Amino acid sequence: MTAKGKPMLKDVGDRPQTYSSPAIIERRKRILDETRKVIAEQGIAAFSMNEIGHRAGVAKRTLYNAFQTRERMIAAAIQEYFDEYVSNLSYVSEPGTMEHNIERMISVLRRNAKLRNYVKAVMSLYFSSDVDHDIWTAIHAPAVHHNRSWIAALEAKKQLQPWVDVDKLVDDLVRLEFATINEWAQGRIADDEVIVRLVSSYLGCLAGALKGNARKDVETLLKDIAERGVGAIPVPHSAKAIAA
Repeated sequence: MTAKGKPMLKDVGDRPQTYSSPAIIERRKRILDETRKVIAEQGIAAFSMNEIGHRAGVAKRTLYNAFQTRERMIAAAIQEYFDEYVSNLSYVSEPGTMEHNIERMISVLRRNAKLRNYVKAVMSLYFSSDVDHDIWTAIHAPAVHHNRSWIAALEAKKQLQPWVDVDKLVDDLVRLEFATINEWAQGRIADDEVIVRLVSSYLGCLAGALKGNARKDVETLLKDIAERGVGAIPVPHSAKAIAA
């Protein structure tokens, strides 16, 4: 586990490798960058360790020494990119709030708009019936962590219905979020509709699990979105660029 409580994939067995020199750190970054590029260009079916080694300028043996398996290398590339992107976001709203979580979702959508092929490939992996467990976890776990911060705050304020299981609710919200992103990546939801569709479906699913002021806040926002569209969503103006 990391200091923030998020699961972290390890490169070799149960021991993380120690990267002690700038050259080794740069080599790792180059390998993972090329891995993401190949995912975006070719998907996973034709993914080749030989090609990654050639593109990254390293021997195939080096790849296996660093990551042990092809699947762990793919998982590390997906997880580390997501973690780095989200950690660099600037938020207007406070952590543990509805507004903060909406900002995160829409910021990720903005990023996705520039990486459609990559997102399409990653979502295809996530929903595949035979996806490797390490890869599935690398996609699922970071979104769980970020969704949980708001749900945990609601639980602490006793604003969840008594029948709600927090872990199951968070898992369901992540699956709904990814299902909407997948539909967009596949071209079944238009660019100018995806923000409203994602936020309204996400909040609509969550509303039944809430009570008190939290439920009132969600219902009020849903009503405003139905009347005014994306203009009702409380995010920084720049985050609405995908819908422009």
